[in-house]
Amino acid sequence: MNYVREIISILKQNVFADDYSIYRQIQDANMAEIRKSISYLQQKKIIYVTGHRKSSRTGVRIPIYSLVSKRASYKTTHIDSLDTDHLLAGTVSERVVEYGFLGRNLQPSRVGIRILDVGSGRSAVTNALSNFGNNKKWGVFGIDIAKGLPKLFEEGKEKSSFVFLRMDARTMGFRDEVFDIVICISTVEHVGITPNTHLANEYDSLGDVKALSEIFRILKKRGRVILTIPYEDKNIQGYIREHRIYDSPTLARLITGYRVKKKEYYIYVNGKWKSCRNKDIGTDLRLFAKSEVPQYLHSRICLCLLLEKK
Repeated sequence: MNYVREIISILKQNVFADDYSIYRQIQDANMAEIRKSISYLQQKKIIYVTGHRKSSRTGVRIPIYSLVSKRASYKTTHIDSLDTDHLLAGTVSERVVEYGFLGRNLQPSRVGIRILDVGSGRSAVTNALSNFGNNKKWGVFGIDIAKGLPKLFEEGKEKSSFVFLRMDARTMGFRDEVFDIVICISTVEHVGITPNTHLANEYDSLGDVKALSEIFRILKKRGRVILTIPYEDKNIQGYIREHRIYDSPTLARLITGYRVKKKEYYIYVNGKWKSCRNKDIGTDLRLFAKSEVPQYLHSRICLCLLLEKK
């Protein structure tokens, strides 16, 4: 199978990508054929190797491809970008697209910033961020309301520049305008409705809205939020198991006061996450309606948002 068109389309959207990230985004992909297609595109001087990254899991240097010329260096555009591959080993959930979106939108060249990961308790992201930002003097904080967290995330324990606190996202104990970036990966849909994870243990239909309002309060002016949520436009399901699924009206209510800087949709099809456009969601849902969606996924569609405080 020839993947030339798909690879060009992915690089138009993402600017830079390695063979593994390309593989994750193509339906029914075959890695050997993808590499053949990449080789063909290189021979035709349609794509170029613009840099390399070192896999933190294997230590191997992995080439980064782009449609732009060799003069546009990956290193100058992605300075020491966060490598999330080691966090994805064995992962088939939404994290496959969520962590990639996180890595692309972190502004890693900045020094001395403060980052908050909301709902970090069972995620390795916060620790990876603290290690990555140690030389840049990042202050990385994680909060979660769940009990029985792993030892790595014991309350008040500090690791390099990382501090974890047990805290409710609706009533955070931080002063106003203290954080530059807030990360909220597959978390806000649970706030106030997941049993036994919030302090008062009561049902709160506006828990997600309260959390985003609280995040707005603690963000500096023009501070950014990296937010991922389950999505299905014209939602007829509402609450699924222990989380919300958003549609256009509920999303608009959730992000009131924020400016949307970036919005990416991904749909789960035949065992893979595929990039899609908002206007094509209805068609894609009808087309792939019979395709099985595993129970561990929050929804067939994952929406990744980069928001900015106005």
